[in-house]
Amino acid sequence: MSEYQWIEFRAVDGPLDDASLEFMRQQSTRAEISRWSFTNEYHFGDFRGDVDQMMRRGYDVHVHYANFGIRRIAFRMPDGFPFADAIEPYLFEEGIYWEPDGSGTAGILTLEPEGDAGTWEWMEDVQNLASDLIPIREMLIVGDLRPLYIAHLAFNWDDDAIEPPVPAGLRDQHYALDRLRSFYEIDPDLLSVASEASPEQNKSASDDSMIDNWMASLSEAELAENLRRCLTEPKLAASQLLTTIRTQASEAPNLGTGERTLGQLREAASKIEAERLRIQLAEAAKRSAEQKAAAEKALEKQLASIAENPELTIGRIDSAISEKNRPAYQRAAKQLGLLAMACGKPMADAKADAIRQKYPTRSALSSELKKEGF
Repeated sequence: MSEYQWIEFRAVDGPLDDASLEFMRQQSTRAEISRWSFTNEYHFGDFRGDVDQMMRRGYDVHVHYANFGIRRIAFRMPDGFPFADAIEPYLFEEGIYWEPDGSGTAGILTLEPEGDAGTWEWMEDVQNLASDLIPIREMLIVGDLRPLYIAHLAFNWDDDAIEPPVPAGLRDQHYALDRLRSFYEIDPDLLSVASEASPEQNKSASDDSMIDNWMASLSEAELAENLRRCLTEPKLAASQLLTTIRTQASEAPNLGTGERTLGQLREAASKIEAERLRIQLAEAAKRSAEQKAAAEKALEKQLASIAENPELTIGRIDSAISEKNRPAYQRAAKQLGLLAMACGKPMADAKADAIRQKYPTRSALSSELKKEGF
């Protein structure tokens, strides 16, 4: 199997400025680069760009997929995490790490499990993955820790390890979480078992109400300054302000106590899979028995019809033989077999002998009769 790599970056909060765009162009001569995205694929060779600097200079989401084991996702967190202490239990030395900037609260969250060519299945639809994962970043920015729990579940193979705190809303469906789960090949049964300890998610306020509350908290001077920013930096200021508003409005994560070992979760998931397989096999056996009974009933009806008027079947045999080709000879032989079942072997044997006497040179016909036992 040939090597394949897909490299992608996406800007979310705003477009790259001229200096950042020039820096991105220095990272690769082959990539498709814009103020909002950077994409490249390799069938040989490697990407040698500075991923961390690319994210610190403007890109917010990064995906690196390679069919020989690399499955990296990174998010630029412009203000860190609203509840920084809460993420500690989810960080994992061998796959989930937070790299803060030298100053301030911003940094880069990276998900990168160990793997090689035999670890993962081939993926076909990675080209839109970075765009699909943008909501994951939005979740993390407001303190939704479901993505970190899912990643920890996927990367930590120590069965004796205790799960991290179970975030609220793990039962809730979201296409971005499903993309994350499928990218890291997490068993849906495992996630289902884990979600049993997940609290209900608090209903979040709408953006409109959050904006109203935030504006009410500002002085006239602060409102004027933010308006000035939106007018002078229209592509950047509005998205940054909305991120700030959502972060300030977010509540402390609602977490269930992590008490189960990862081994217990995997064992429970295996039992679900085994039970599903048992049900599938039982249903398949039931369908097979029903089909067999229906076939036997149909054959019984067919044989009764032949026994009532064997001349019709004999006529079909003669008609098939007259076509002078092997498929027709096969039909004739099958009809002869049915005649034997319906009217007895002596009648069918007599008809077979008559056929051989009438067509002594038709070896294909003789061969098909022999296959049916005549």
